[in-house]
Amino acid sequence: MSRILKAYQARFRALLQGVGARRLEQGVEWLVAKAQRVSLREGIPLANALTQVYERLSARPGFQGVRSAPAAIRFFCDAGLGGLARWLRAAGYDALWEAGIDDDELLRQGVKHSAVILTTDSMLMERRVLRDGIIPALWMPPTLTIAEQLPLVFREFGLAVRDSRCMSCGGELRRVAKEALRERIPPRTYRWLDRFFVCNRCDKVFWHGTHWQRIRSELERLGR
Repeated sequence: MSRILKAYQARFRALLQGVGARRLEQGVEWLVAKAQRVSLREGIPLANALTQVYERLSARPGFQGVRSAPAAIRFFCDAGLGGLARWLRAAGYDALWEAGIDDDELLRQGVKHSAVILTTDSMLMERRVLRDGIIPALWMPPTLTIAEQLPLVFREFGLAVRDSRCMSCGGELRRVAKEALRERIPPRTYRWLDRFFVCNRCDKVFWHGTHWQRIRSELERLGR
């Protein structure tokens, strides 16, 4: 629990710094104490209470927009966030991910690709390069589901749903005439769909079938 507590203390501190709070450490202590009261009152784990307090604070008008995303923002998800990476790509963001990547390599790749690190490892957030903001990073509570992780990233960086990218690698998609892809498309799909796309990075072919429609429906709810 101490690792999660430290991570939330850092997040509270960043929020308060963003709005120019004068008594920074006192504010952090007050927010932690508030979460402890919520935990006791509602009978929920302290980690959940910390998440609740943070979410409510960050949603307040004075705290919204503390962090804003550059147009070309890129993410690098740690080994446990492969599902989040796919959803970020569907939402139009370049999200890199490697199965089994270790912490040192994750940081090296984050620097190489000028990416924001997304991680559930609170110990990693204690590394000086992340703690001091040398490499931008966001700690994700490990108790969150993918459906909860994605809105958190959107709120934290002021994101909006964009044109989707390749679900496999995050590359940009370009539309290609289906006649040019006839040999790469299943015959049944070729007959009932007209819009096809190819990834500029990995060259995979994509189309908007029923699975894709469900994904876009979820993303549209996120954008409301």
